Amino acid sequence: MLRRLVEALSAYLDTAFVAVTYGEGVPATHARALYALQDQEIVQDLRFQLDETPCARVYLGETVTIPCGVAELYPREGAVEGYIGIPLRDTEGQVAGHLAVFSHDTIVETEVATAIAGIFAQRAEAELRRLAFEAERRAMIAELSDLNARLQRGFDRLRQENSQKTHLMGLIAHDLRNPLAAIISQAELGQARGAATAPDLTRISAGFDKILTGAERMSDLISATLERVRAEGDALSLTTHPVDPARLVDIAVAANRDEARRKDITLTFDSSGDSTIRVEADDTLLVSAIDNLICNAVKYTPCGGAVHVTMEQAADTLVIDVTDNGQGLTKDDLEHVFGRFRTLSATPTGGETATGLGLENVRQIMEAHNGTVSAES
Repeated sequence: MLRRLVEALSAYLDTAFVAVTYGEGVPATHARALYALQDQEIVQDLRFQLDETPCARVYLGETVTIPCGVAELYPREGAVEGYIGIPLRDTEGQVAGHLAVFSHDTIVETEVATAIAGIFAQRAEAELRRLAFEAERRAMIAELSDLNARLQRGFDRLRQENSQKTHLMGLIAHDLRNPLAAIISQAELGQARGAATAPDLTRISAGFDKILTGAERMSDLISATLERVRAEGDALSLTTHPVDPARLVDIAVAANRDEARRKDITLTFDSSGDSTIRVEADDTLLVSAIDNLICNAVKYTPCGGAVHVTMEQAADTLVIDVTDNGQGLTKDDLEHVFGRFRTLSATPTGGETATGLGLENVRQIMEAHNGTVSAES
Protein backbone atom coordinates (compact mmCIF):
# COMPACT_ATOMS: atom_id res chain seq x y z
CA MET A 1 0.00 0.00 0.00
CA LEU A 2 2.75 2.48 0.95
CA ARG A 3 4.71 1.60 -2.17
CA ARG A 4 1.71 2.27 -4.41
CA LEU A 5 0.97 5.55 -2.59
CA VAL A 6 4.53 6.82 -2.89
CA GLU A 7 4.87 5.82 -6.54
CA ALA A 8 1.52 7.38 -7.50
CA LEU A 9 2.28 10.65 -5.67
CA SER A 10 5.79 10.82 -7.16
CA ALA A 11 4.39 10.46 -10.67
CA TYR A 12 1.53 12.91 -10.11
CA LEU A 13 3.62 15.72 -8.65
CA ASP A 14 6.84 14.96 -10.56
CA THR A 15 8.89 14.85 -7.36
CA ALA A 16 12.62 14.69 -6.81
CA PHE A 17 12.13 12.75 -3.59
CA VAL A 18 9.08 11.41 -1.75
CA ALA A 19 8.92 9.20 1.33
CA VAL A 20 6.69 7.94 4.12
CA THR A 21 8.63 7.81 7.39
CA TYR A 22 8.19 7.06 11.06
CA GLY A 23 9.98 8.83 13.90
CA GLU A 24 12.63 7.39 16.17
CA GLY A 25 13.03 8.72 19.70
CA VAL A 26 10.72 10.61 22.07
CA PRO A 27 10.63 13.32 20.91
CA ALA A 28 11.69 12.15 17.47
CA THR A 29 15.31 12.91 16.58
CA HIS A 30 15.53 10.77 13.44
CA ALA A 31 13.18 9.61 10.71
CA ARG A 32 13.33 6.21 9.05
CA ALA A 33 11.69 5.69 5.67
CA LEU A 34 9.18 2.89 5.33
CA TYR A 35 9.27 3.48 1.56
CA ALA A 36 11.10 6.18 -0.40
CA LEU A 37 11.75 7.12 -4.03
CA GLN A 38 14.46 9.46 -5.25
CA ASP A 39 14.17 10.40 -8.93
CA GLN A 40 11.86 7.40 -9.34
CA GLU A 41 14.44 5.01 -7.85
CA ILE A 42 13.84 3.08 -4.64
CA VAL A 43 15.99 4.20 -1.70
CA GLN A 44 16.81 1.35 0.67
CA ASP A 45 17.37 1.64 4.44
CA LEU A 46 17.02 5.42 4.55
CA ARG A 47 17.40 6.99 7.98
CA PHE A 48 18.22 10.66 8.56
CA GLN A 49 18.58 13.17 11.37
CA LEU A 50 15.70 15.63 11.61
CA ASP A 51 17.77 18.54 12.90
CA GLU A 52 18.34 21.32 10.32
CA THR A 53 15.69 19.90 7.95
CA PRO A 54 12.15 21.13 7.25
CA CYS A 55 10.98 17.68 8.39
CA ALA A 56 11.76 18.67 12.00
CA ARG A 57 8.91 21.19 11.88
CA VAL A 58 6.55 18.52 10.57
CA TYR A 59 7.37 16.21 13.51
CA LEU A 60 6.29 19.06 15.77
CA GLY A 61 2.83 18.74 14.23
CA GLU A 62 3.02 21.42 11.52
CA THR A 63 2.08 20.96 7.87
CA VAL A 64 4.96 22.66 6.05
CA THR A 65 4.88 23.96 2.47
CA ILE A 66 7.95 25.74 1.05
CA PRO A 67 7.34 26.60 -2.63
CA CYS A 68 10.98 27.47 -3.36
CA GLY A 69 14.39 28.13 -1.83
CA VAL A 70 14.50 25.07 0.40
CA ALA A 71 18.25 24.67 -0.09
CA GLU A 72 18.81 28.25 0.99
CA LEU A 73 16.85 27.73 4.21
CA TYR A 74 18.20 24.27 4.84
CA PRO A 75 21.64 23.81 3.23
CA ARG A 76 21.60 20.08 4.02
CA GLU A 77 18.92 19.57 1.37
CA GLY A 78 21.25 20.28 -1.58
CA ALA A 79 19.79 21.46 -4.86
CA VAL A 80 16.05 21.03 -4.18
CA GLU A 81 13.63 23.92 -4.51
CA GLY A 82 10.24 22.97 -3.13
CA TYR A 83 9.05 21.00 -0.13
CA ILE A 84 5.77 19.70 1.28
CA GLY A 85 5.69 17.92 4.62
CA ILE A 86 2.55 16.54 6.30
CA PRO A 87 2.49 14.92 9.77
CA LEU A 88 1.06 11.42 10.13
CA ARG A 89 -0.58 10.81 13.49
CA ASP A 90 -1.30 7.67 15.49
CA THR A 91 -4.66 6.79 17.03
CA GLU A 92 -3.89 9.00 20.06
CA GLY A 93 -3.20 12.04 17.88
CA GLN A 94 0.57 12.00 18.37
CA VAL A 95 2.86 12.53 15.37
CA ALA A 96 4.18 9.08 14.48
CA GLY A 97 5.67 9.83 11.06
CA HIS A 98 5.40 12.13 8.08
CA LEU A 99 4.95 12.33 4.32
CA ALA A 100 7.84 14.25 2.75
CA VAL A 101 7.84 15.60 -0.81
CA PHE A 102 10.82 17.41 -2.38
CA SER A 103 10.90 18.85 -5.89
CA HIS A 104 13.71 20.11 -8.11
CA ASP A 105 11.51 22.92 -9.38
CA THR A 106 9.43 25.58 -7.71
CA ILE A 107 6.00 24.38 -6.56
CA VAL A 108 3.70 26.69 -8.50
CA GLU A 109 0.20 25.80 -7.35
CA THR A 110 1.07 25.33 -3.71
CA GLU A 111 -2.47 25.00 -2.34
CA VAL A 112 -3.43 22.39 -4.94
CA ALA A 113 -0.17 20.49 -4.50
CA THR A 114 -0.50 20.56 -0.68
CA ALA A 115 -4.12 19.39 -0.90
CA ILE A 116 -3.12 16.51 -3.19
CA ALA A 117 -0.29 15.54 -0.86
CA GLY A 118 -2.75 15.75 2.04
CA ILE A 119 -5.05 13.21 0.38
CA PHE A 120 -2.15 10.80 -0.03
CA ALA A 121 -1.06 11.53 3.54
CA GLN A 122 -4.48 10.49 4.86
CA ARG A 123 -4.13 7.11 3.17
CA ALA A 124 -0.54 6.76 4.41
CA GLU A 125 -1.66 7.64 7.95
CA ALA A 126 -4.38 5.00 7.81
CA GLU A 127 -1.83 2.45 6.63
CA LEU A 128 0.62 3.38 9.41
CA ARG A 129 -2.15 2.92 11.96
CA ARG A 130 -3.03 -0.43 10.45
CA LEU A 131 0.61 -1.53 10.57
CA ALA A 132 0.92 -0.39 14.20
CA PHE A 133 -2.29 -2.21 15.11
CA GLU A 134 -1.07 -5.35 13.34
CA ALA A 135 2.29 -5.20 15.13
CA GLU A 136 0.52 -4.72 18.46
CA ARG A 137 -1.85 -7.57 17.68
CA ARG A 138 1.05 -9.91 16.82
CA ALA A 139 2.90 -8.89 19.98
CA MET A 140 -0.26 -9.45 22.04
CA ILE A 141 -0.83 -12.87 20.49
CA ALA A 142 2.79 -13.84 21.15
CA GLU A 143 2.57 -12.56 24.73
CA LEU A 144 -0.73 -14.33 25.36
CA SER A 145 0.63 -17.51 23.81
CA ASP A 146 3.68 -17.33 26.06
CA LEU A 147 1.51 -16.55 29.07
CA ASN A 148 -0.89 -19.38 28.28
CA ALA A 149 2.05 -21.76 28.00
CA ARG A 150 3.36 -20.65 31.41
CA LEU A 151 -0.11 -20.86 32.92
CA GLN A 152 -0.47 -24.36 31.53
CA ARG A 153 2.88 -25.34 32.99
CA GLY A 154 1.82 -23.81 36.29
CA PHE A 155 -1.48 -25.69 36.14
CA ASP A 156 0.32 -28.96 35.40
CA ARG A 157 2.68 -28.31 38.31
CA LEU A 158 -0.20 -27.58 40.67
CA ARG A 159 -2.06 -30.65 39.45
CA GLN A 160 1.01 -32.76 40.12
CA GLU A 161 1.39 -31.24 43.58
CA ASN A 162 -2.29 -31.89 44.31
CA SER A 163 -1.85 -35.46 43.17
CA GLN A 164 1.13 -35.84 45.49
CA LYS A 165 -0.83 -34.33 48.38
CA THR A 166 -3.77 -36.65 47.66
CA HIS A 167 -1.36 -39.57 47.74
CA LEU A 168 0.13 -38.25 50.97
CA MET A 169 -3.34 -37.96 52.54
CA GLY A 170 -4.03 -41.56 51.50
CA LEU A 171 -0.83 -42.71 53.19
CA ILE A 172 -1.69 -40.73 56.32
CA ALA A 173 -5.20 -42.20 56.44
CA HIS A 174 -3.73 -45.68 56.03
CA ASP A 175 -1.09 -45.12 58.69
CA LEU A 176 -3.58 -43.65 61.15
CA ARG A 177 -6.09 -46.43 60.68
CA ASN A 178 -4.03 -49.12 62.45
CA PRO A 179 -3.15 -47.21 65.65
CA LEU A 180 -6.70 -45.84 65.80
CA ALA A 181 -8.14 -49.34 65.46
CA ALA A 182 -5.80 -50.55 68.24
CA ILE A 183 -6.87 -47.65 70.46
CA ILE A 184 -10.56 -48.44 69.91
CA SER A 185 -10.13 -52.16 70.54
CA GLN A 186 -8.04 -51.63 73.71
CA ALA A 187 -10.56 -49.07 74.97
CA GLU A 188 -13.41 -51.51 74.40
CA LEU A 189 -11.45 -54.30 76.15
CA GLY A 190 -10.62 -51.99 79.04
CA GLN A 191 -14.27 -51.00 79.34
CA ALA A 192 -15.33 -54.67 79.42
CA ARG A 193 -12.60 -55.66 81.93
CA GLY A 194 -13.43 -52.69 84.13
CA ALA A 195 -17.07 -53.85 84.29
CA ALA A 196 -16.09 -57.34 85.49
CA THR A 197 -16.89 -58.44 89.05
CA ALA A 198 -13.17 -58.70 89.82
CA PRO A 199 -11.38 -56.37 87.37
CA ASP A 200 -7.91 -57.47 86.27
CA LEU A 201 -6.08 -54.20 86.93
CA THR A 202 -2.80 -55.51 85.48
CA ARG A 203 -4.39 -56.28 82.12
CA ILE A 204 -6.37 -53.02 82.19
CA SER A 205 -3.15 -51.10 82.86
CA ALA A 206 -1.41 -52.90 79.99
CA GLY A 207 -4.34 -51.96 77.74
CA PHE A 208 -3.98 -48.30 78.75
CA ASP A 209 -0.26 -48.51 77.90
CA LYS A 210 -1.17 -49.73 74.41
CA ILE A 211 -3.73 -46.93 74.05
CA LEU A 212 -1.10 -44.36 75.02
CA THR A 213 1.42 -45.89 72.61
CA GLY A 214 -1.08 -45.78 69.75
CA ALA A 215 -2.06 -42.20 70.57
CA GLU A 216 1.60 -41.16 70.64
CA ARG A 217 2.13 -42.80 67.24
CA MET A 218 -0.80 -40.86 65.85
CA SER A 219 0.44 -37.61 67.41
CA ASP A 220 3.93 -38.12 65.96
CA LEU A 221 2.49 -38.86 62.54
CA ILE A 222 0.29 -35.75 62.63
CA SER A 223 3.21 -33.58 63.79
CA ALA A 224 5.45 -34.90 61.02
CA THR A 225 2.73 -34.25 58.47
CA LEU A 226 2.18 -30.70 59.71
CA GLU A 227 5.93 -30.02 59.53
CA ARG A 228 6.02 -31.31 55.97
CA VAL A 229 3.02 -29.19 54.96
CA ARG A 230 4.53 -26.16 56.69
CA ALA A 231 7.86 -26.68 54.91
CA GLU A 232 6.08 -26.97 51.56
CA GLY A 233 4.06 -23.84 52.29
CA ASP A 234 7.16 -21.84 53.25
CA ALA A 235 8.96 -22.94 50.11
CA LEU A 236 6.63 -21.19 47.66
CA SER A 237 9.02 -20.53 44.76
CA LEU A 238 8.61 -17.78 42.18
CA THR A 239 9.65 -17.61 38.54
CA THR A 240 9.64 -13.87 37.97
CA HIS A 241 10.08 -11.63 34.95
CA PRO A 242 8.68 -8.23 33.88
CA VAL A 243 4.93 -8.56 33.27
CA ASP A 244 2.07 -6.22 32.34
CA PRO A 245 -0.20 -6.28 35.43
CA ALA A 246 -3.17 -4.84 33.52
CA ARG A 247 -3.02 -7.81 31.13
CA LEU A 248 -3.05 -10.22 34.10
CA VAL A 249 -6.08 -8.47 35.58
CA ASP A 250 -7.79 -8.69 32.18
CA ILE A 251 -7.19 -12.46 32.15
CA ALA A 252 -8.58 -12.86 35.69
CA VAL A 253 -11.63 -10.72 34.86
CA ALA A 254 -12.26 -12.74 31.69
CA ALA A 255 -12.04 -15.98 33.69
CA ASN A 256 -14.91 -14.80 35.93
CA ARG A 257 -17.00 -13.12 33.25
CA ASP A 258 -19.30 -16.09 32.59
CA GLU A 259 -20.09 -16.65 36.27
CA ALA A 260 -20.76 -12.94 36.75
CA ARG A 261 -23.04 -12.96 33.71
CA ARG A 262 -24.88 -16.04 35.09
CA LYS A 263 -25.67 -14.07 38.25
CA ASP A 264 -26.37 -10.84 36.35
CA ILE A 265 -23.44 -9.19 38.14
CA THR A 266 -21.74 -6.20 36.50
CA LEU A 267 -17.99 -6.93 36.40
CA THR A 268 -15.74 -4.00 35.38
CA PHE A 269 -12.03 -3.17 35.39
CA ASP A 270 -10.48 0.31 35.34
CA SER A 271 -6.75 1.09 35.40
CA SER A 272 -5.22 4.51 35.83
CA GLY A 273 -1.75 5.94 35.47
CA ASP A 274 1.06 4.83 33.17
CA SER A 275 -0.15 2.19 30.71
CA THR A 276 3.44 0.95 30.30
CA ILE A 277 3.78 -0.18 33.94
CA ARG A 278 5.69 -3.43 34.32
CA VAL A 279 6.22 -5.37 37.53
CA GLU A 280 8.65 -8.14 38.37
CA ALA A 281 6.37 -11.04 39.22
CA ASP A 282 5.43 -14.66 38.71
CA ASP A 283 2.50 -14.16 36.33
CA THR A 284 1.02 -17.61 36.95
CA LEU A 285 0.74 -17.03 40.70
CA LEU A 286 -0.26 -13.37 40.36
CA VAL A 287 -3.13 -14.26 38.02
CA SER A 288 -4.17 -16.93 40.52
CA ALA A 289 -4.24 -14.39 43.37
CA ILE A 290 -6.24 -11.81 41.41
CA ASP A 291 -8.59 -14.52 40.16
CA ASN A 292 -9.20 -15.66 43.75
CA LEU A 293 -10.20 -12.16 44.82
CA ILE A 294 -12.52 -11.61 41.86
CA CYS A 295 -14.01 -15.11 42.18
CA ASN A 296 -14.73 -14.47 45.87
CA ALA A 297 -16.36 -11.13 45.08
CA VAL A 298 -18.62 -12.72 42.47
CA LYS A 299 -19.35 -15.68 44.76
CA TYR A 300 -20.58 -13.54 47.68
CA THR A 301 -22.31 -10.78 45.70
CA PRO A 302 -26.07 -11.16 45.20
CA CYS A 303 -27.56 -11.47 41.73
CA GLY A 304 -27.81 -8.10 40.04
CA GLY A 305 -24.90 -6.68 42.07
CA ALA A 306 -21.60 -5.19 40.94
CA VAL A 307 -17.91 -6.07 41.21
CA HIS A 308 -15.38 -3.38 40.33
CA VAL A 309 -11.62 -3.91 39.85
CA THR A 310 -9.18 -1.00 39.82
CA MET A 311 -5.41 -0.74 39.40
CA GLU A 312 -3.23 2.27 40.14
CA GLN A 313 0.37 3.08 40.98
CA ALA A 314 1.07 4.66 44.36
CA ALA A 315 4.75 5.68 44.61
CA ASP A 316 6.69 2.45 43.93
CA THR A 317 3.75 0.18 44.78
CA LEU A 318 1.09 -1.25 42.49
CA VAL A 319 -2.34 -1.35 44.12
CA ILE A 320 -5.09 -3.64 42.83
CA ASP A 321 -8.51 -3.27 44.47
CA VAL A 322 -11.49 -5.60 44.12
CA THR A 323 -14.69 -4.00 45.45
CA ASP A 324 -18.18 -5.50 45.59
CA ASN A 325 -21.57 -4.66 47.09
CA GLY A 326 -22.03 -8.09 48.64
CA GLN A 327 -22.69 -9.16 52.21
CA GLY A 328 -19.68 -7.56 53.87
CA LEU A 329 -17.43 -8.89 56.65
CA THR A 330 -17.92 -8.96 60.40
CA LYS A 331 -15.22 -7.87 62.86
CA ASP A 332 -14.41 -11.53 63.54
CA ASP A 333 -14.26 -12.20 59.78
CA LEU A 334 -11.71 -9.41 59.29
CA GLU A 335 -9.45 -10.88 61.99
CA HIS A 336 -9.32 -14.30 60.32
CA VAL A 337 -10.11 -13.53 56.67
CA PHE A 338 -6.73 -14.73 55.38
CA GLY A 339 -6.41 -17.77 57.64
CA ARG A 340 -6.23 -21.33 56.39
CA PHE A 341 -9.50 -23.30 56.23
CA ARG A 342 -11.42 -20.35 57.65
CA THR A 343 -14.98 -20.06 56.40
CA LEU A 344 -16.52 -16.67 57.15
CA SER A 345 -20.00 -15.52 58.13
CA ALA A 346 -21.08 -14.72 54.56
CA THR A 347 -22.51 -17.49 52.40
CA PRO A 348 -22.26 -17.94 48.61
CA THR A 349 -25.24 -16.42 46.83
CA GLY A 350 -25.49 -18.79 43.88
CA GLY A 351 -24.99 -22.27 45.32
CA GLU A 352 -21.18 -22.16 45.06
CA THR A 353 -18.92 -24.07 47.44
CA ALA A 354 -16.32 -22.59 49.80
CA THR A 355 -13.18 -24.30 51.15
CA GLY A 356 -11.61 -21.49 53.18
CA LEU A 357 -8.33 -21.83 51.27
CA GLY A 358 -8.61 -19.18 48.54
CA LEU A 359 -7.75 -16.05 50.54
CA GLU A 360 -4.98 -17.85 52.42
CA ASN A 361 -3.44 -18.66 49.02
CA VAL A 362 -3.70 -14.99 48.06
CA ARG A 363 -1.84 -14.02 51.24
CA GLN A 364 0.96 -16.51 50.56
CA ILE A 365 1.37 -15.31 46.97
CA MET A 366 1.44 -11.65 47.98
CA GLU A 367 3.99 -12.25 50.74
CA ALA A 368 6.18 -14.21 48.34
CA HIS A 369 6.17 -11.10 46.11
CA ASN A 370 7.10 -8.88 49.09
CA GLY A 371 3.58 -7.47 48.95
CA THR A 372 0.59 -7.35 51.25
CA VAL A 373 -3.12 -8.10 51.06
CA SER A 374 -5.84 -6.57 53.22
CA ALA A 375 -9.61 -6.49 53.47
CA GLU A 376 -12.17 -4.02 54.74
CA SER A 377 -15.94 -4.06 54.95
